[in-house]
Amino acid sequence: MNNLRIPSVTVLTTVYNGLPHLEEAIDSTLNQTYSNFKYLIIDDASPDKDVVPFIQQYKDDRIHLIVNEKNLGVSKTFNKALGIIDTEFLIRLDQDDISLPNRIEELMSFFQANTSVSVACSWEHTIDSEGKRIRDWTREISNYGDFISPVLLGICPIWHPSIAFRTESLKEAGGFDHSYIRAEDFEVTARLAMKRYEAGICRKFLVLQREHDNRQSIQFDSIQTETTSRIQKECIEQFLPNEGSDLISRFLLLKVDIGFFDKHKVIEISKQLNNMKSNMKKELNLSSSEFISIEKNFTRRIGYGLKFLNYYRFLPSIFFIMIFYLLSPTHIKNLRLTVSATLNFLMELKYKLKEYK
Repeated sequence: MNNLRIPSVTVLTTVYNGLPHLEEAIDSTLNQTYSNFKYLIIDDASPDKDVVPFIQQYKDDRIHLIVNEKNLGVSKTFNKALGIIDTEFLIRLDQDDISLPNRIEELMSFFQANTSVSVACSWEHTIDSEGKRIRDWTREISNYGDFISPVLLGICPIWHPSIAFRTESLKEAGGFDHSYIRAEDFEVTARLAMKRYEAGICRKFLVLQREHDNRQSIQFDSIQTETTSRIQKECIEQFLPNEGSDLISRFLLLKVDIGFFDKHKVIEISKQLNNMKSNMKKELNLSSSEFISIEKNFTRRIGYGLKFLNYYRFLPSIFFIMIFYLLSPTHIKNLRLTVSATLNFLMELKYKLKEYK
């Protein structure tokens, strides 16, 4: 780091069993190039009684171990930590992931160069259970528009395996809400975005995020998807109260239903979406560049069907719908799935009618 001031940092790892990969996580933190940090490890009442003794064998003054008497879950344990942490920054590391040696140093340089940013993450390598690299995750946030728009599209704009917070900002926002089961990380990110906090992404690979069958976030995909949809809809409702929020939520999540094959319904979607964006611009006091970023992200997600609506809205319904879906290719996959599901339903109905006869 070029600056003389060295910010204080807490690295937090919440533990529930996890011995197969916990050693790599701990070692990767202790081997950081950055010096001014504490390492808070909270064991959330692991049934595996070997976990706590394993952590205790580390004789390093930077490690502060807390053992929950009963299992609280990730979000309540995180909030418990938040009440203890007194450093300027909080960096998360999951029990099965690995921080590259320069992670803290690079993040602190990023925060010092971007003083308005309250929450950030980095690029990530995904590895399998054996440590083999299987994919890379890269993304950019150029301004607030790139932070808020993914939230409204039902996408978490910040990757939580590599997340870092200004501690004061996270405390101001109220920490984690455990009522959003399996999507607490998306909810706190969405809340920060809706409260107009700034976010950023450090464009360097700083974390190895492990993907394996025992990872909790993989085990509960269906619950996570449902809760994520709920969060997205709640955010949309703040800009589109009492009118069309459910419709727009389904549309932005690319959930095709029979109404989306109706010309008048598509025109209504366009109207409601424009109302939502107009309200966003006013309520969030968006700059021109932020609004342009939102428009680009929405178009990237849903295609050009709505953007060029005025050029073909006079056409008969059948041609209108054909052009809309041709200009909105992200919906085509869902269109095929919808048609396939409808055909399967009709076939099942046909067989049931035969049996009835």
